[in-house]
Amino acid sequence: MKSLEILDYKIPISLGALALTFAMIIGEYFNGGVITHHLLADDNLPGISNWWGLVTIPLLTYVVITLIQRRKDSATTQNDSNRILYRFFGALFFGFLMSILWNFELVEIMQYLILLPVVIALFHPVYLPECLLGFVYGMLYTFGGILPILIGLVLTVLCFIAYKVIRGGILFLVSKS
Repeated sequence: MKSLEILDYKIPISLGALALTFAMIIGEYFNGGVITHHLLADDNLPGISNWWGLVTIPLLTYVVITLIQRRKDSATTQNDSNRILYRFFGALFFGFLMSILWNFELVEIMQYLILLPVVIALFHPVYLPECLLGFVYGMLYTFGGILPILIGLVLTVLCFIAYKVIRGGILFLVSKS
């Protein structure tokens, strides 16, 4: 489990997440002001300031590391540690991809691609906390500290249902035939 020994440093990692978020917000502040995102990109709906990321991102980081540590205590192989890292970096890449599609105004592609984790969840457990954290970090610069968490939580629930209920039901039916 040597590759995940970094998880023993929850507070410094959470403070690092705070520093990253703070640097992003300071950059926004000096380049036109801190961005406020509106739900569903509709100015008539309530706005959420990126300032909230100073609370949500370190808190999410701390909670996710705690959950991974609990699961890690029962996992005993190096292979399990590698899977955690692969899921985190895969979700990080997916979050970056969603941000890039949004920035290039390719919303038509994004609206279908955002459901890719649900399809993947039929084969792999992508509802785990490290996936949520990677996804949120990947979208942090473009969407701030609240919207990626909300979107990620919805995707996490959908992926959990796909993996546990749909996949589990299919496997159960296949085993009975």
